[in-house]
Amino acid sequence: MKRLLTAAAIGLLAACSNPSGGSVERQEEGLEEKLLADYLERINSNNIDTLMAGLTDNVVYQAPHAPEVVGKAAVREWVSGYFDAYDTSWEKRSLSFVQSGDWAIERYAYHSTDIDRATGDSYEDEGKGINVYQRGTDGQWRVALDGWSTDLPVASPAPAGNAKAVAAAVYAAVAAGDVAAFADLMSPGIVWNEAESNPYADKNPYIGPDAVLSGLFARFAEEWDESSVIPQDFVTEGDRVIVFGRYRETYKATGKRHDIPFVHDWTIKDGKITAFQQYTDTETLVSTMTE
Repeated sequence: MKRLLTAAAIGLLAACSNPSGGSVERQEEGLEEKLLADYLERINSNNIDTLMAGLTDNVVYQAPHAPEVVGKAAVREWVSGYFDAYDTSWEKRSLSFVQSGDWAIERYAYHSTDIDRATGDSYEDEGKGINVYQRGTDGQWRVALDGWSTDLPVASPAPAGNAKAVAAAVYAAVAAGDVAAFADLMSPGIVWNEAESNPYADKNPYIGPDAVLSGLFARFAEEWDESSVIPQDFVTEGDRVIVFGRYRETYKATGKRHDIPFVHDWTIKDGKITAFQQYTDTETLVSTMTE
């Protein structure tokens, strides 16, 4: 990302300086409106291929409360999880725009609305951000950087006793790649079990947030691509939440992809997850992981 911004800055300085005394390159007429409108149309399509076609290969995303995502493959995985979890609609208003040569930098304000596909809940956000566009050798402009931050205060934890809200917050944190939020939802003594015959059940039970994150989810991140955990139905009774959904993911070592159902059994007390039990199609899971 530093190399990207440095290149943009060099491009701006080189184009704006004029040691020969000639005229400085003029900004393309209508480019500001054209680029922002095209990018918004791609985002609001909620279609991963449509969005990816408008990004550079070394694109960087910087979302609130999450590590930056670098490179087209990583951004594709991140956005796929986002699109799977939410039907999203964004408005962006350009605040300033500067173009020099093959680079353009835009400051914007935004308002977004995300509809949770599983629960129907609506989440609104507003804030500001920066887009960096780059013109390729084919003459097409694409987004090289999108970094945004919310103006809203950090949300309060889900009310104690609202078990469904806590479970829904887990899926939202996973979809956003927000490890800190996910860890904060787990109790210190959480007991986590993967389904019997699941290769990742080799370390059952995972006890404590660190065991869940470093012993389990770190392996997931290393071994799987384009992974989406999609909740579809929630059944709540007291402290128990049963969630029916699907896993859609590709195993890196074999290149195989599956779309299999899951049932998640959450136990939630005082707003924290105390226990988790997974049930899924382990036969297909093992087949996906096998050459």
